Amino acid sequence: MTETILRVLALLAEGDDDPALSPGQKGRYSPYGRQGLLRRAAPPLRLVTVLWCILLSALSRNAVFTTGILAAGLLRLALLPGRSLIRVLQRVLPPLGFSVLILLPGVFLGHPRTMLTISLKVLTSLLLLALMSIDLSWKEVTASLGALHLPQVLILTLDMTIRFLVLMGRLCQSMYEALTLRTVSAGGRRYDRARMEAAGGILGTVFLRSGEMAAEVTEAMECRCFNGTFRTYEKHRLCGADLVCGLLLPLVTAAFFITGR
Repeated sequence: MTETILRVLALLAEGDDDPALSPGQKGRYSPYGRQGLLRRAAPPLRLVTVLWCILLSALSRNAVFTTGILAAGLLRLALLPGRSLIRVLQRVLPPLGFSVLILLPGVFLGHPRTMLTISLKVLTSLLLLALMSIDLSWKEVTASLGALHLPQVLILTLDMTIRFLVLMGRLCQSMYEALTLRTVSAGGRRYDRARMEAAGGILGTVFLRSGEMAAEVTEAMECRCFNGTFRTYEKHRLCGADLVCGLLLPLVTAAFFITGR
């Protein structure tokens, strides 16, 4: 479970890792092709559309609206290449199974409808986020948050947190593998106790290393005159894709109120 979380965070921080793509294609990949309609829309507009759909799905009091959003997401999923489709399912199915497992006792207590409703909303939210992660790289997400005028401190904290989690997770894994390869034991309680003591040493080393890395990052930022402001040097020109994506917001909102009656 921990390895899966670190893998997802690494994908967020580093972008698309599909080995079938050339270095020039990474970051511009789209399941609809390089000139796909959704890919040409402005990243802030795409981010707002996805988050707005997730919010309305969570606020919906019936399954009609949520099912409609889920159907659109499944249609989008069906158009993906096989490798991307499998990767999306790998991100969606484990959290969905965990949520179903948590809500399973409610079925035996006479509330099966609650389990179905919550599971449907969880599936819709996870699917939309997984699909968004394919179209938007992490740098586009941070640039979109800046374009939406979110506080720069919040963007900086979010960006550095994810990147440091990836680095610290890799450091822990490397140290644990090195320790395991150098440990010879027949097992038993002594071996388990030695593993627990080794885990404490690894965590202590990682804690000290994180402090050193934080100081190094601070000095590097000061040397580069970073004042806490994220700047975007890529300019986006308005096109028909922006109009189509912008029309989705009022249409989805209207569908939310119509189905809520």
